[in-house]
Amino acid sequence: MRRLIGALAGATLIAVVATSGVFATHAISGDNVAPNSNGHTYIAGNPTCGGNFAFTKKIEAENLGVGTYGPIMITAYDGKHISWAIHPDYLNTYDANTVIVKGGPNAISYSYTDPGDDSDSRLTAPRNYNGAQPKYYGISHISFCFDPKG
Repeated sequence: MRRLIGALAGATLIAVVATSGVFATHAISGDNVAPNSNGHTYIAGNPTCGGNFAFTKKIEAENLGVGTYGPIMITAYDGKHISWAIHPDYLNTYDANTVIVKGGPNAISYSYTDPGDDSDSRLTAPRNYNGAQPKYYGISHISFCFDPKG
């Protein structure tokens, strides 16, 4: 019985470590993804901002493009990467907290905890491992979750 419990505990630890490695480095080698983010988390399914944020905005892929969406400016978008900034008129109103990029069956949540985290570039959805080379899923929507400034 001890041997079985030990084997199960070891297998569980291996699975957790292997899973953490995949999700901790979701960027494809050589791609400078989200350089201003304080970290990112893989989230299964279709997450939302939730919580008590001062501002939330979900933008579907069919409505995404370079342009202004209230306090958010999309500065670059190619279907697989997106760059954003808080519009200058709102820099004293909102502070970035989380940006969720959904694509395929899951999402990546990018966190912003430092003051002045008002923009980022090349955010992606999770990797798609189907096929010979990993690639990013196309972005199906993006959600912005902002705190009040101050």
